[in-house]
Amino acid sequence: MGDEVFWDTSGFFALMNPDDDAHERARKWAASTAGKRRGLTTEWVIGETCTLLTARNKPHLVGRFLDRLNETAALTVINPDDTLLAAAKLYVRRHAERGYSFVDCISFCLMKERRLRESFTTDGHFRQAGFFAILVAP
Repeated sequence: MGDEVFWDTSGFFALMNPDDDAHERARKWAASTAGKRRGLTTEWVIGETCTLLTARNKPHLVGRFLDRLNETAALTVINPDDTLLAAAKLYVRRHAERGYSFVDCISFCLMKERRLRESFTTDGHFRQAGFFAILVAP
C-alpha cells in the first residue's frame, strides 16, 4: 500500500485540462511516476471530476477522461462502502468549520484507512488535513 497515491478531483482536472495552471506539473508528475506508483481513487471522485469538467465549460473532456480511466490498469477505483461512508460522516461533523466537501472527507478517511500520505491534488484541504498535496505549490 505504500506505493499508492490517492488521485483527487483537482488532480484529474489539472491533468485533463491544458488551460489549468497546474496542467504542466500534473502532466510531468504523472509521466514520471507511470508504472512506478499505483493510483487510488473513488467512484465519488470520478463523478465529481465529470461534474467539474462540465461546470468549467470543458464537457468535451468528460468522454476523454472516462476513456482514460477505462484504459488504465494503474488505478484502483473504490466504491465507498457503508463503513467508509459512516467514517466520512463523522469526519465532516468533526471538521465542519474547515469547509471540506463530503467527497474530500471520504477521500481523507480512505487515505487514513490505507495509510496513504500523498494525494495527486491541487486542493489545499488535503494539506490542511495532514496529507501531502503533490500539486500544491510550496
